[in-house]
Amino acid sequence: HYRHLTLMSKDGLHFVLQELNKLVLEKFLKLKESVRTQVLWFTKEMIKNQVQNIDGLCWVLMRQIAGGDVNQKNLWLADSLMDIFMESRSWLEKYPFLLASVVYTYLRVIEDHAHVNLSSLRNKEVNFVVGLIRDRFNDVLVIGRDLVRLLQNIARIPEIEELWNDILYNPTNLAPTFTGLVQIMSTRTSRRFLQSRITPDMEKKLVFLTVFLM
Repeated sequence: HYRHLTLMSKDGLHFVLQELNKLVLEKFLKLKESVRTQVLWFTKEMIKNQVQNIDGLCWVLMRQIAGGDVNQKNLWLADSLMDIFMESRSWLEKYPFLLASVVYTYLRVIEDHAHVNLSSLRNKEVNFVVGLIRDRFNDVLVIGRDLVRLLQNIARIPEIEELWNDILYNPTNLAPTFTGLVQIMSTRTSRRFLQSRITPDMEKKLVFLTVFLM
């Protein structure tokens, strides 16, 4: 079916991607497990084929990773997306905002994966995120001062502790133009990063409470 779509599509899968975005935003929690698996497989294939605007779908999928939730479906989504980003790192590096969003999202959920049963997932997340921060620090700096809060929450992890030491005492190890903690604290965190940690379902409820009930 995917081959047929790519052969028949005259708009670079723009319409398909538009519908898939809508499906993930509005119906993802209601999808069966097999369908969720197919959505991620479909996303992975479109990344391989360099489909335009697929980074937007990845961002929406990451929003479905709920903070503080360690049920199996949520862990599966976090793990599956991590595998996709690891496999497609060279593609990810072409999209600075998505790369920063990946760092922002996983720094938050690493905190939830402290249980010994989740150690393999946590180690994978830590190694990948720290690698991104060290290799693409200028892209990560756009997160702003909220980056400090996220790093503080997991500061006891050895890899994060080493990162802190570089931020505080050897800032140029991370980027030649990086001057230190004050530079991060002087950058305001964009609302889009804050929005990325609210699931679409929760956003609907918040809008209802703040708009329709006022």
